[in-house]
Amino acid sequence: MENPFVYGEPVAKENFADRKKELEELKVEMLSGQNVIIYSPRRFGKSSLVYAALLELKGQVVPLWVDCYGVLTKRELAEKIASQALQHWKTKNLFEMVKKLFRGITPRIRVGEKLEVEFSIGEEEKALEESLKLPQRLAEHTQKKVVVVFDEFQEIAELGEDILKKMRSEFQWHEKVSYVFIGSKRGMMEKIFRSAQSPFYNFGRHMVLKKIPREEFKVFISEKFHSTGVGIDPEIVEGILNLTGCHPYYTQKFCHELWFVGKLKGRITPEDMEETFKRVIAESEDSYIEIWDSLPISQKKVLLAIARGEKELYSSEFLIKYGFKTTSQVQYSIRALREKELIYRAGGEYEIADPFLRHWLLWRFGHE
Repeated sequence: MENPFVYGEPVAKENFADRKKELEELKVEMLSGQNVIIYSPRRFGKSSLVYAALLELKGQVVPLWVDCYGVLTKRELAEKIASQALQHWKTKNLFEMVKKLFRGITPRIRVGEKLEVEFSIGEEEKALEESLKLPQRLAEHTQKKVVVVFDEFQEIAELGEDILKKMRSEFQWHEKVSYVFIGSKRGMMEKIFRSAQSPFYNFGRHMVLKKIPREEFKVFISEKFHSTGVGIDPEIVEGILNLTGCHPYYTQKFCHELWFVGKLKGRITPEDMEETFKRVIAESEDSYIEIWDSLPISQKKVLLAIARGEKELYSSEFLIKYGFKTTSQVQYSIRALREKELIYRAGGEYEIADPFLRHWLLWRFGHE
């Protein structure tokens, strides 16, 4: 029997927790050709939401998934877009078709488990220009809506604003294509899509994913345990969510480990929950120590204060308590911690991005 709690990768619908409203809205937007911008902190389930929508629309749309993480050049971006598009082209002579699609350049095509396109060094500009046209051409070729997903899209902004300008100037004419832009760095995504000076200003509907509502998550967790023959009381489910803070990724990860314990015994006890949680955090301690040791003292103070639940981070009482001379020191530390994605802002307050890290900090350094 497979573990019903899946994490670390986009999941299919049966393993997808809640997001029913967002899922239905996203499907409608995809079918209508509306562009969508989705952002939230890392590991909130953005990719899984989009993946689930595409699975439910299988046969109705042609999906292209472009992972922007680690893309360092225009050529790499062009290759990723072209490789995704050409996989869906129905033709008897692929190489003749490629000659017609790419004017002025002749990319190399490798056909294996997946089709891959490779452009020569020096033809980056032309390659990108031609690749950006492919989604609309594919829609015309297949007579279906095409949905192009750019995962971790904020990485593209690092390549220069000229690329964003080229993309916007081309995409705005693609009437048969819906573009979905996923990003985990909210500040950068808002700069790209909300700044009036940006080429992508007002380019689509914004969807901000929050934590999964507690009641819906409780139902999901209980059903997953019980459906696989593992008994679990409502109080323990409540305890799980207290420990994980309803964070989608870390809740699934904790339940994944807890399920193995329960499967051997047939039931989860409070002691199982406590011991498993300690073990999960202990397994990550080396990485947490590395994070902690890499921070300057001012950032350590702010990170620990947030873990302890401090709210008034700019008050005179806080400055005295944690040894800051000015509020600007606190502001700089907060900004640095957000850039490192160790904290994020939700509902006007700051939270530790990794709830396990929060518990490690409290166990290691105490609540006060």
